[in-house]
Amino acid sequence: MYKTKMKPDLNVNELFPEIMQIKNEEYRKLIDTIWQELWHTSNWVDINDLPISPKITYPHIPHNRAVVQMAIHVADVFESIHNVTVNRDILIAAALLQDASKLVEFGPTEDGKVEYTKIGSTYPHAFWGTYLAIKFGLPDEICEIILDHTPDSARFPKSMEGKILYYVDQLDVIATYKDRWKKETTVHLYK
Repeated sequence: MYKTKMKPDLNVNELFPEIMQIKNEEYRKLIDTIWQELWHTSNWVDINDLPISPKITYPHIPHNRAVVQMAIHVADVFESIHNVTVNRDILIAAALLQDASKLVEFGPTEDGKVEYTKIGSTYPHAFWGTYLAIKFGLPDEICEIILDHTPDSARFPKSMEGKILYYVDQLDVIATYKDRWKKETTVHLYK
């Protein structure tokens, strides 16, 4: 991975105005720090060129914002209808960082396509973002959600916030790409 020519910092507050719904100021600062770190070590010149993946060319930023907003709305419904408490700071922080590592997991090619980088080819999706979240001191509750938010993870998210994020992320992929889920019937015999 190499740095591109000097490029200005991202305006994370402008890209993701939902960040201001996080009450914990330290979380907001760390989210900004992680996005800047990934941005400045990426090969991208324009953040709007970052796609969801090499297969899904839809832009990443609208996808990420949709995931954050859907997660917030699901939390609203859970709290108002089921009287369940959702930790908004954990949910929104994880939602803002869940796919940030895509900046270094793949990059642009000279012919305008997108390919996996060494990081993207070596580590599973979300590993690098989780590594940075741990490195910069975000709590384990957020780091676990980032790591387990993807179907590529070996584990399903443990917390309510993680489960919300997992499902809304997959729902948004349906809107931007196609349905990747399939249903299989399993028969369990109990004695």
